[in-house]
Amino acid sequence: MRNMRKWMTGLLAAAMLLSLAACSGGEQAPPETESSGQEITLVADFSNGSELAEEFDLIQTETGIAEEATPGAMAQALSEWSGLDFTLNSAAVEEGAVTVDWAADSTLVAGLDDREQKEEFSFHDIDSLRWFMMDSLYSTLTANLGEVEVYYTMDGGQDLSFDELYPVNLFPADTPYLGSPFYFAHAGGQGETDGADFSRTEGTWRLDGEEDTASIYMDGEGGFIAYYASGSVEAAGYLEYVDEYGDGNGRYDMYDGELGWINGFYFDSDTQIHMGNGDGPVYIRMDGEPADNPAPGALMYSPGFTGLTPADVNNDFHGGYYYEDLLDGSLAIIVTAAVANDFMSAGEETMEEYIARWAEVICGWEIRDLAVQDGGTIGAYPASRVTWMTGGNEDTRHWDALMVFTDLYTYFYGFNMNADYAGELDDLREDVFSQLELVFPEE
Repeated sequence: MRNMRKWMTGLLAAAMLLSLAACSGGEQAPPETESSGQEITLVADFSNGSELAEEFDLIQTETGIAEEATPGAMAQALSEWSGLDFTLNSAAVEEGAVTVDWAADSTLVAGLDDREQKEEFSFHDIDSLRWFMMDSLYSTLTANLGEVEVYYTMDGGQDLSFDELYPVNLFPADTPYLGSPFYFAHAGGQGETDGADFSRTEGTWRLDGEEDTASIYMDGEGGFIAYYASGSVEAAGYLEYVDEYGDGNGRYDMYDGELGWINGFYFDSDTQIHMGNGDGPVYIRMDGEPADNPAPGALMYSPGFTGLTPADVNNDFHGGYYYEDLLDGSLAIIVTAAVANDFMSAGEETMEEYIARWAEVICGWEIRDLAVQDGGTIGAYPASRVTWMTGGNEDTRHWDALMVFTDLYTYFYGFNMNADYAGELDDLREDVFSQLELVFPEE
């Protein structure tokens, strides 16, 4: 009986093992393990110079897992996703900056060769391939590491350069990469920028000599970095010279790859530049004290009028002034004004768009039928004769003015007339405009 009991026990145990094996399909399931690593965001950036990448769905994202969220791991993950070799020699991370040294056998440098491309990452020209790889790694690094500057190099720290790449084929090792939209946008102004002299911009410019004030560093070759008073970077990019009136006395616009066109300035001397903000002009010197803003001049008609009735006086009008005087008989209002130049806040608007914008500010109404003609020069400064209409029906007003553009101010002398009576003042207006003089206050 004892042997029978042992035999039955063994038989039951064998049956249980066979049953378990049948339920598991004959294989034992591996133990479950928790996934390890860090989640990273991969960015496939097909911008290729377009500033409307997001609007046209040219940027794709994917979530990946890496053992560590290092630039090298991100480059490897991009390689696996795209089928292209984002091969790096090194990727050094310092505070606020990543320096990426591209390998000679990376697809960026070596090209596609006979590589079979993935359908969703297929390129038919070397330019779009290279911009894709540089933009994608740049966007991936900034997406995961925050606000960092990305520097691209090759051959152990040399400038990243290509035999051909439009619109720029060299990326200095000491200049942050700014994304293809910046380089393509900058190329649009190269006709005026090529050959421009940036030498007098070189140095550190600030409102005063205190170390804790905001500053702008310019390298003298068209590059700039703007710093907050705390020392952190506000913007970085390139300058573009714009010879606004064709006389060599143009302005310098500042372009940042992420912020776009952010400001502009004129040089009044080798040690002082004039910038604009919403409240009027600002002067900064090279590590010096702020300069006093000179008082604006005025467009004056000689011999002048008699019997004018003052209607409005504003000595705090956009960095200048605004005056209205009723002409005898109330057929017209004479308007004189000066406003601090703000071409820099106008971005890429044309001179006519700038005039239209200020015309609406000066008259306080939406304008229509704007006409701009060359007004010659007054006091060696360019002038424009401008007309427009406001209002409707019996309240229609006809404006006729002369605008003069100096380095610091835009001056305005105009007639605001009831449209039905504007013709009666044609001869008077022509006489006035032919005798206007730009007069500055004595020092």
